[in-house]
Amino acid sequence: WRPLVDTTVAAQLLYDARKEGSSWRRSVDFYQEGALIWLEADVLIRQQSRGRRSLDDFCWKFYGGPSGPPRVVPYTLDDIVAALNEVAPHDWRQFFQTRVYDIDPRAPLGGIEGAGWRLVYSNTVPDMLKSAESAQKFTDLRFSLGLTIKEDGAVQDMIPGSPADHAGVGAAMKLVAVNGRRWTADLLRTAVKAARTNAAPIELLVENEDYFKSCKVDYHEGEKYPRLERDSTKPDLLKDILKARTPAPRGGGD
Repeated sequence: WRPLVDTTVAAQLLYDARKEGSSWRRSVDFYQEGALIWLEADVLIRQQSRGRRSLDDFCWKFYGGPSGPPRVVPYTLDDIVAALNEVAPHDWRQFFQTRVYDIDPRAPLGGIEGAGWRLVYSNTVPDMLKSAESAQKFTDLRFSLGLTIKEDGAVQDMIPGSPADHAGVGAAMKLVAVNGRRWTADLLRTAVKAARTNAAPIELLVENEDYFKSCKVDYHEGEKYPRLERDSTKPDLLKDILKARTPAPRGGGD
């Protein structure tokens, strides 16, 4: 319901907003999606120029200029489009229109896919997520049931349209039990795994203020955690984009 550009307009409100309901409300998504958008722009420039130019050329052209003290130089979308077209002709105005100003239910993945990779899901919890869950005391099942849960069982966030959302679970409710047993993160993950071969829904007992209700989650696809997988049918542009711009210093050190 909210285009990406609106997250910049509302940034002063979103920075301090509660985490509960952030997936419905959106957060300051222009950070993460901005990186994906400019990654895609880099890939398009490399493809259009057959590897002769990249986003670096745009940055040098757009941000470069005569040496001297710092200056405040306002710019508009027209200036960005003009500079990009000098580097690699493309319908850049429409490019930004669809990714920044139009409403889209999913983040832009064109840069990842164009760079020779694809988004896939595995049933193994990634090491980085394990570390994050341990440090921040939460359980992340956004890509399966569609929710994140605090250590005390409070539902921190809910993905709109997810299986748990359809079952009636809401942000700020508190998970009490899973299939009739007191909830733990391990028990919930075990229930998600078992549901792959079990036709019965996952039953979540939740507390909402002074009320309790049982929510039957009809989900049978197992655990899902996102990761990138190499697409060998395309050149690995991501490797070139991420490589160091300058050689590492000699003599040790970080």
